[in-house]
Amino acid sequence: MLGVTLPLLGPYLEDRGVAALGVGLITALFSLPKLVYAPVLGARVDRGLWFRGVLTLHLAVSIVAAAAVGRLDGAWALGVALFLVGLGHGTVLPLVEATVLERLPAGGYGPLRLWGSLGFVAAAAAAAALVAQGGIEGFPLVLAASLVLLALTCLPFERSAHPPHQPSRGGIPVTVWWLLALLTFHQVAHGPYYAFFSIHLRAAGYSGPVISGLWSLAVVAELVAFMSGGLLERRLGRRRLLGLALLVSPLRWLLLALPPSWASLVAAQLAHAATFALVHLAGIQLVQAGVPAGAVRRAQALYSGLTFGLGVVAGSALAGPLYGKLGGAGAFGAAALLSCVLFVAWLPLARRLARQRGGEPDRGDGRGASAG
Repeated sequence: MLGVTLPLLGPYLEDRGVAALGVGLITALFSLPKLVYAPVLGARVDRGLWFRGVLTLHLAVSIVAAAAVGRLDGAWALGVALFLVGLGHGTVLPLVEATVLERLPAGGYGPLRLWGSLGFVAAAAAAAALVAQGGIEGFPLVLAASLVLLALTCLPFERSAHPPHQPSRGGIPVTVWWLLALLTFHQVAHGPYYAFFSIHLRAAGYSGPVISGLWSLAVVAELVAFMSGGLLERRLGRRRLLGLALLVSPLRWLLLALPPSWASLVAAQLAHAATFALVHLAGIQLVQAGVPAGAVRRAQALYSGLTFGLGVVAGSALAGPLYGKLGGAGAFGAAALLSCVLFVAWLPLARRLARQRGGEPDRGDGRGASAG
């Protein structure tokens, strides 16, 4: 679903007459349900509350909203529809992911998560081909079709995503809250990329297939990072892995702030392996390992809601006026500056995480193996 949405949403909204500020806000609305709704549902599931068909019911709302996008006029109507589209994805993701993480052995998340990257590449390529034949106005239909496929794959999870027992209550440690805050601001720095990367390249004269190809290149790099995730975890540990990725992030945004060239664009998209894949690989597991069993789904919903919800919402909303006033160079330059600050903030937090684990090397976590 994201392989369809991320490359095409910005150009589609621009072609529908939405200004830069509106593109940023609508992209933010798409991610908002992860922040305002998913954590509430995740907390209820942690307490044993579940109703039949919760995953497919939410996705049904998204499918109807996606199908309606092409018939709606005005930025507000489009924003509401895309908010409802994001509702299904933002609800399903943390519930399924928490269930999967409970059953994985240490180092098993990366090799599993690479299938999401493969799906992104396949969807982006298919969407680019369909749009090339029928035009960007076919985006709503392609989006609805991708959500139908997502709903079908979620059917087997309706039972397994239910907590297998009544969980004990548990809180989220302060250090994990600080980690969630840092990961959220890391996603804020991605705002210009998610909302304006396609528009920025189209303004520089790059064609639609080339733009989709660059999106896919980033995901191929992400895929390789996930494939080698288990090895990297064993060699470096999750904390060092996250620190390395945070160090690469400002370099990536500086490359995109330069006048677009093949060398800078390819290097920046290859760096997606660090700025997304390694940050996600290490961050999601550090959050999972840092909370008690009774707060697992709440923590995963907060992770998804704060990072890919609030982070993307705030980043996309801020990217609109930045891009409108300063263009791509200014927007990506601001992202680079924020990423520099985050790397500096990570250094003391990494030491606190190490002390919380008793000073032991962070070479994996036993929870996944025992849960499996």
